[in-house]
Amino acid sequence: MTAQVATLLAILAAMSVSFFAELLPISFTALMVPVALQATGILKPAQAWAGFANTTIITWYGLFIIGGAFVKTTFTNKIKHFVNRNAKGSSVRVTLMVLIACSVIGMMTSAGGTIALLSPLLLEICKDTGMDPKRLFKPTADVCNWASVQMFPIGGSIAYFMWFNSYLEQTGSPLRYGLFDFTFIKFPMWLILVAYYLFMSRGQKIKDDTVAEVADEAKPARYTPKEEKVIVTIFFLNVILMVVASMTKIIAPYLVSLFFAAVIMGKGYLTEKEAFQSISWQTVFLVAGTLPLATAINVSGTSKWMVGLVQQMFPSMTNPVVLATAFAVISMIVTQFMSNLAVWAVFGPIAASMAVSLGMDPRLVLAGVGVGSIICFATPMAAPAPAYAYSAAGFTMKEYIKMGWFPCVLMTVVFVLWAPLVLNWLY
Repeated sequence: MTAQVATLLAILAAMSVSFFAELLPISFTALMVPVALQATGILKPAQAWAGFANTTIITWYGLFIIGGAFVKTTFTNKIKHFVNRNAKGSSVRVTLMVLIACSVIGMMTSAGGTIALLSPLLLEICKDTGMDPKRLFKPTADVCNWASVQMFPIGGSIAYFMWFNSYLEQTGSPLRYGLFDFTFIKFPMWLILVAYYLFMSRGQKIKDDTVAEVADEAKPARYTPKEEKVIVTIFFLNVILMVVASMTKIIAPYLVSLFFAAVIMGKGYLTEKEAFQSISWQTVFLVAGTLPLATAINVSGTSKWMVGLVQQMFPSMTNPVVLATAFAVISMIVTQFMSNLAVWAVFGPIAASMAVSLGMDPRLVLAGVGVGSIICFATPMAAPAPAYAYSAAGFTMKEYIKMGWFPCVLMTVVFVLWAPLVLNWLY
């Protein structure tokens, strides 16, 4: 272990203790991460602070502003009351409607963007129904995150499919994933995750919507009917064009959201102060501050050190299910502290090459990394969507971990039992 590896592990340990013990505000702890990475010389200044220029963060700025204007329209009241009336007093029905809607949008765009865009509406739904925001935002973030990556070959998931096949190609293996292989693995697991959160959402009392609906109708409208049509059009057009941009790569999705945010500001639908307040700065600091950890892990040599540990732990494995399970568990644990893309980059080549060298079908073993890295439910640092849910619903770290650890275990166990059956049937 080199000095830089030891230093980075110390930074990770200090960050984790501060997050979990809540010794300091979470945004402050997150901001100290790039400070420490630069001060110790692990990263150059441009690398340490690159998180704030990340395209996900830039996209969020636009989505926050668009959502801030949209939630002030009377159209959101109609959506809220529609959800409440069709819920028929059932928190399970509300949760199901939200999970399906966010999964569909997430598959076509991204989980983080979906949560950022719809969070003002979700908060209003919680306010009107009386549901606990924590018991709606957490399922929404986790289910949307699961659906948005590799569940169907749509949008960015096609790129991930090609990425994983490139790992197989680099090992010299003639085997490749079929276009719907991950769909056969992940869609049934999505159903189980949805069923789990529907079970957990039961028992919440839903308030009578009549009083709220009358009160909303009595409130003076912020915008004229013409202005409302423009804002609602911008909201839905932004979603459509971001989907098109994600699929075609003609233009970056963040340019779409920033353009429409500029239109909202230019037309005066939000004041500068309102636009600034609509941005969840805690979420921005949490994600942007911790993003450079992935770069630091590679630059410092920590990734090679981790590779060595894995290879020492499994020098002569003969059972592909056991090896796939090991990579799924390792990926699931590591992804709680770094992005799934970074986990893929570190462990994907290891899993594929180890499987080939041991004479195994590398597709099952590599799937352990692909699926394990998406089981990012235990901490808000795991992905942008959990980070936003953490801030928007007002979680403490202990509350978030308490709600998130069991779904991680559940989905890992389901993968171990289900994936070998599916891939054995396919191949």
